[in-house]
Amino acid sequence: MYTPLVQAQTQPGIINFGYGYPRPPKDINLIARRALRQDDADIFFPHEMPQGQLTLCRQIAQMLVHQGLEVFPEDLIITNGSQQGLSLAMNYYVQPGDWVIVEAPTYYGAISILENLGAKIIGIPMTAEGMNLDLLEQYLRSHRPKLIYTISTFHNPTGLTTTQNHRQQLLALAEKYECPILEDNAYEGINFDAVPAPIKALDKNNLVTYLSTFSKTLMPGLRVGYMVVTGKHYQAMIERKLLHDLHTSSISQTIVSEYLASGHYRRHLSRLRTDNLQSRNIMLQALERYFPEEIRWTVPTGGLFLWVQLPDDIPIGTIRNEAFAENVYLACGSAFFPDKQGYPAMRLTFCLSPEEIEQGISIVGKLLKKYISRGSVDTERLVVKHRISNYQPLVYSS
Repeated sequence: MYTPLVQAQTQPGIINFGYGYPRPPKDINLIARRALRQDDADIFFPHEMPQGQLTLCRQIAQMLVHQGLEVFPEDLIITNGSQQGLSLAMNYYVQPGDWVIVEAPTYYGAISILENLGAKIIGIPMTAEGMNLDLLEQYLRSHRPKLIYTISTFHNPTGLTTTQNHRQQLLALAEKYECPILEDNAYEGINFDAVPAPIKALDKNNLVTYLSTFSKTLMPGLRVGYMVVTGKHYQAMIERKLLHDLHTSSISQTIVSEYLASGHYRRHLSRLRTDNLQSRNIMLQALERYFPEEIRWTVPTGGLFLWVQLPDDIPIGTIRNEAFAENVYLACGSAFFPDKQGYPAMRLTFCLSPEEIEQGISIVGKLLKKYISRGSVDTERLVVKHRISNYQPLVYSS
């Protein structure tokens, strides 16, 4: 899925609803030049420590305090984006043939890593509140999985955020069955309303590994993410990172560090939240205006995406191809399920211009109306507008 997304982004005139990255900050060039304006260029010549620059680790630790997560700089590992963090953690906790719990749907990049590892994936259906905890306990008891992967805040792809109570219950179940949690919060910080502290903030037994990144707030090309790893797992993760790449780019770390130190990042996040909220509202209005009544979608309180659920008999692949013929790129929902076995859906990013949103949604809405009018719609399996269903079956992959 990754390659077509990037290719579509480089084609002029394409309205890309699948590309989930923010607009780059206008002052990034200024900050980059300031960061690299050094009297002695030799400071970028030697290798860094694998865990990252200490100054940047201190800055990130201070930033996380404002999100309710108090950690020490010595608990942090700077990674090449959160994708590397996912790979490091999953390779550490999971062996071929192990069972792993994920949300269904979930981030397609995580599914790909687990499939490549030879893991057996249990997809726990997402409800409006988050992962179905009753089903989770059943499979924790019966299958004894080695890892729970969750996106607790602005879930990718649905955009949902779990409650404090859901986080506490999820952690309690993980503790009861001694199953580590990998918490992927790549979109935390891009919130319109207050959000609960991460699950890692509740963790007293070093059971949770926390991931995030600057790719979704600054720019993806910098490839700077980070992990919070506590207890005995820290040194093992460091050793695994040494096998991957020794350390993250010194130049990228320095640019991010300068951005944080200058105060520009805080102001940039504030502008990003305002812009994204406006774009989200424009998309919601366009969905109401152009989409058929049978279509359902989520209303996220932050992040970059919302999730559109379609009737069962909609030929989403055909609609995707016809939309692309009209210069609109869609991310089909099947990619976000293990073995691509899920219900018809689309993930739409709302971080586009108002004109692109209006034009793109009108084109997709026209196509949806054409195919809905051709057949009957099973309304009994649909949920209330703006809510996500809880009827999806479990999905397995090996």
